[in-house]
Amino acid sequence: MSGITDVNGFYGNILDSIWTGVWAVDKDENILFFNKGMEHIFGTSKENVIGNNLLLYIKDQSMRDQGHFRELFCRVKKTLEPTPYDSLSMIAKDGTLTYQSGVLIPLLDEKGNYGGMVGTVEDITERKLNEKQVLDSLKREKELETIYKSSPVVAFLRLAEEGWPVEYVSDNVGQFGYDPEDFSSGKINYSDIIFPDDLDRFRSNIYREGVEGSTYFSQEYRILTKKGDLRWVNERSLIGRDENSVPTFYQGIVIDITEQKESHEALLEAEKKYRLIFENSPLGIFDFDKQGDVRHCNSTLIKILGLPKKEIIGFKLMTSLRDEKMKAAFESVLSKKSGFYEGEYKSTTGGKVTPIRAYYSPNISEDGSVLGGVGIIEDITERKMAYDALKASEEKYSSLVESSNDGIVIIQDYVLKFVNSKFEDLTGYSKEGSIGKPLSEFISPEYRSIVLERYEKRLKQDPTLPQKYEICFLSSQKKKVPVELNASYIVHDGRPADMAIIRDITERKRAEKALKQYASELSRANDELKSLDRMKDEFLSNVSHELKTPIVSIKGYTDLIYDETLGNVNDKQKDALEVVLRNTQDLIRLVNSLIYISMIQSKTIEYIFEDVRISDIIDIVVDEMVFQIKKRSLVLHKNIPVDLPMVKADREKLTKMLTNLLDNAIKFTDPGGQIMFEVQEEENFIHIKINDTGIGIPKELIPNLFQRFYQIDASTKRKYGGNGLGLYISKSIVDAHNGQIWIESEMGVGTTVHVRLPI
Repeated sequence: MSGITDVNGFYGNILDSIWTGVWAVDKDENILFFNKGMEHIFGTSKENVIGNNLLLYIKDQSMRDQGHFRELFCRVKKTLEPTPYDSLSMIAKDGTLTYQSGVLIPLLDEKGNYGGMVGTVEDITERKLNEKQVLDSLKREKELETIYKSSPVVAFLRLAEEGWPVEYVSDNVGQFGYDPEDFSSGKINYSDIIFPDDLDRFRSNIYREGVEGSTYFSQEYRILTKKGDLRWVNERSLIGRDENSVPTFYQGIVIDITEQKESHEALLEAEKKYRLIFENSPLGIFDFDKQGDVRHCNSTLIKILGLPKKEIIGFKLMTSLRDEKMKAAFESVLSKKSGFYEGEYKSTTGGKVTPIRAYYSPNISEDGSVLGGVGIIEDITERKMAYDALKASEEKYSSLVESSNDGIVIIQDYVLKFVNSKFEDLTGYSKEGSIGKPLSEFISPEYRSIVLERYEKRLKQDPTLPQKYEICFLSSQKKKVPVELNASYIVHDGRPADMAIIRDITERKRAEKALKQYASELSRANDELKSLDRMKDEFLSNVSHELKTPIVSIKGYTDLIYDETLGNVNDKQKDALEVVLRNTQDLIRLVNSLIYISMIQSKTIEYIFEDVRISDIIDIVVDEMVFQIKKRSLVLHKNIPVDLPMVKADREKLTKMLTNLLDNAIKFTDPGGQIMFEVQEEENFIHIKINDTGIGIPKELIPNLFQRFYQIDASTKRKYGGNGLGLYISKSIVDAHNGQIWIESEMGVGTTVHVRLPI
């Protein structure tokens, strides 16, 4: 199928008649097709959707996983490979939490270029609450009182005025320690019982729902009981409006969900982690029982082995494995040990040979018996090809250097680190007697000061500039050898160095022809060295990505153990698991930063700009960091006007940037200190200030803070941690938004980070 055709013809009628949701967009993401299944799932008609930009449209919907969907959409658009998704969560129009699954399918034109996309959506949620029955009951006043008095549901009727005065509240508000008269008398407004940290978010959400013309709204927040305790509640309310559609009152119910929220979110998080790790892992994963029979596997394993799933499930590892080394690795699980295998797997269909690595881990019960285990299969084809290519290049380089007609040396800090055989012939000194000695020991005395002076001058001006010397070497027999020394900048063992080509110029005229030929060979060798350098960068990038996979797996399984999903653990074990989780999270942040840095260097980061409320981003960042703030006993203040204009920004990248800045403020502020988030409008900019009462920064070091991997000093790094990437990444994000970022600080007083983003 090429492009998007006949969306409203014969095939469109077929797609419109199926219950599964189906949508289609053109190459500019404008919605062209929206079937009845989509109308049912999203609660809107296709006339309201057709022509909208898809990515802008979902922003206005209550999709909780918008960032994941956007990244998935961009990935499919870039790779042109169909990709399934599962359990994207969204709030339906009636306020219920639903989960959707489906497939994103890229459409290509006649030339194989991207021409649009088709997506399917299936509602996989079973409703747990019959909202209609509750609403019908609410309409009947007598039944309403009966329900409220015998259930945890509290009914409210609030006016859309300052503080939200309460006109009516049901008697069972007593579960929070209040009496209905506390509200009806005007002694307490509804805003008085909302937890202060949630008040801005509550106000922002209810204001947005009012402006957008919603009939109902639903949100979760915390309230204070009369004794000052915190309780999580879920509110679902009707918005009453006057003839001008201006909100006049809010009528609805509030349910205490403290216990359900804690247990439900823990369960969902555990299930989500397991599902994401298992299904989306780039590694093939399977588990087996104590008899060695395979019980489950993911799609990656099916792709690696080239077998249908029905042939993998039920496969008997104990008796059917033919490779003795792989079988030995598996059998180690039966001895309660981990097993490892690296070799080649030959597919039974087509005879394809795939280099793989296999890891086997036992699943041990509380009584110490083996319940089975988990296997992880990794396709290492690309890694092996890269390694073989690197090895071949190194061998070619070594052969080229050793067979050279000229002396070749590598000089680092004016000391010889490498010499070839020709250098031995020129000087009469052996390799062992040359390496580690200063270059000046081989230069005739009358030239030493000249060479050293030019070398030091070059280091100060530009170390990468090549240098050419015509000097004399002094051989081991004290004979002067006229040579031409050409020094070029290289990187050796990760540090700056010089590669010097040393040529005997006694017979220069006769060797002129050979010199031109060698220059050509040297150019090719230099290109190969540059290729090796690029391969090194690619290798480091790949290593970062490869590190992320096992780290995520380690964290996922450790979370499962810590949450006691896989069985009970004692207090000492939990303490140990907390250490593992904390350090794993630090490692994940480091790897993510390295990956992000590599994406910056390779210019592969994609930005999706949309209208964003800075206050919403700050709320998300503060919610994510609230645990660290409380753990360090810090006080956080916010001074954010409610009527700030929006900015065009990438929501995810902006969140990452502000998270890095807040993390620094928390990290370098001693317990009991304060942090202030202040936002104000300045001309055509939004000015964000993050102020802390931390240790401060010396003024002369501030210009260096946005450099990659920069740390103030080693003692600070040991005390406070960090990798020196946060501010570098933050600046790259601000630059991508055409903004400015700078720092003001005073030692012992505190630090203020300024960010200005264009409106």
